Amino acid sequence: MKVALVHDWLNTKAGGAENVLFRLAELFPDAPVYTLLHNPATTEGKLDAARVRTSSLQRMPSWLRGRPRYLLPLIPTAVEQLDFTGYDVVVSSSSAWVKGIITRPETLHICYCHTPMRFVWDYWPRYADEQHVGPLRRAAIHRLTSRSRLWDYYSAARVDHWVANSQTTAARIRKYYHQPVDKVIYPGADLSLFAPADNPPRDYYVTLGSLTPYKKIDMAIEACNQLQAPLTVVGDGADRARLEKLAGPTVTFAGRVNEARRRELVAGAKALVFPNEEDFGIVPVEAMASGTPVIAFGRGGLTETVVEGETGSFFHQPTAAALAAAMKNFDPGKFQVPVLTKRAAEFSEELFMKQFKEYVEKAYGQFRP
Repeated sequence: MKVALVHDWLNTKAGGAENVLFRLAELFPDAPVYTLLHNPATTEGKLDAARVRTSSLQRMPSWLRGRPRYLLPLIPTAVEQLDFTGYDVVVSSSSAWVKGIITRPETLHICYCHTPMRFVWDYWPRYADEQHVGPLRRAAIHRLTSRSRLWDYYSAARVDHWVANSQTTAARIRKYYHQPVDKVIYPGADLSLFAPADNPPRDYYVTLGSLTPYKKIDMAIEACNQLQAPLTVVGDGADRARLEKLAGPTVTFAGRVNEARRRELVAGAKALVFPNEEDFGIVPVEAMASGTPVIAFGRGGLTETVVEGETGSFFHQPTAAALAAAMKNFDPGKFQVPVLTKRAAEFSEELFMKQFKEYVEKAYGQFRP
C-alpha cells in the first residue's frame, strides 16, 4: 500500500489528536503527512518536518496563519485542493475539516474521527457566546457557521470508512452526518510514562487542562470552595484571570508545568476531577495509570473508560453542587491501585497501533483484493 496521512492543523501545541497522528506516522513511516498549516516548532522531535506537505493556506502572512478563525471561508477550498493522486490509502485524522478531502475512485479514504466539527454542531451556541461580540459580528458568526455546517455535512459523504475514537463519537457521526461507523478504536496513552507513586500524599484534588470556559474548570473550583477542599489546578489559558478571582483559599494554581511535574501532581492526588464532557479524554486514562481514581461528569467518552466504583465516580448534573456532592461522598480508600492500572492498560498506545494497522490492511484488502 502507498499510504498518505492528513491532519487538520500542525501549528499549535500538540494535544490528543496530534499524538494519534504521531502514532499513525510511526505505523506508516513512508507516508507523507498533509495538513492545512504547519509550524515545525510544534512537531519537533515528534514528526520529521520533511514529511509534511501543507495547503495553500501556508502561504498566508504569518499573523493570519496564527488566527485560523479568520481563514474559515478559505478552508474548504484549501482542503479540496490537496492532491492525493497515486495513493492507495489516505488516512485522515480529523477533528474538523480534513475528512472533506477529495480522493480518486481507486483510492481508499479512511477517516479516524476524533469528533465531528464541534463549533458548527453541538457547541455552536456556546462558541458564539464565548466570542463576546456585538449583534453584527454575532450575525456574521451565525452565517459563517451555517455555511460551514452545510459543507461539513456534504463533505462527510466523501469518506469510504469511518473509524471513531469512542462510542460517543460514533453516535455523533451517525447523528450529524448520517454515516455508518465501521469500527471504534480507542486512542492510546503512552502508559510507559505513568506509574503509581510510592506513598503519595493523597491530600488534595487535581484538575488540569487548558484554562478556557469549555473545560469547565470553574465548576471544580466552585465545588472545592463549597467544601473547603484543597484543589490544585494545572494548566494555563485565557480564562486564568477569571478563575483566579473565583478561587477560594484552598485552590492553588500550578500554571503550566513540565511533564514530569504534571505526572507527579496527578499521581499524588486524592482524585482527578474532570468536570467536562469529552469525546474520549486521555487524561483520565493517564490518571488511572498513575493509580489515581477519577471524579467525572457522567456523560461522553469517560463513561467508556472510567468504571463506577472501581476506577472512579460520576456526577450526573453539570453543576458545581452535583460535583460537590460527589466529592463529599467520595472515598479514595476503596479504590485499589492494581484495579486502576489494569483498566488503564486497556487503552495503551500499543493496542491502538495494533488494532488500527490490522483494520487498514483488512479494509484495503476488501476494497482492492
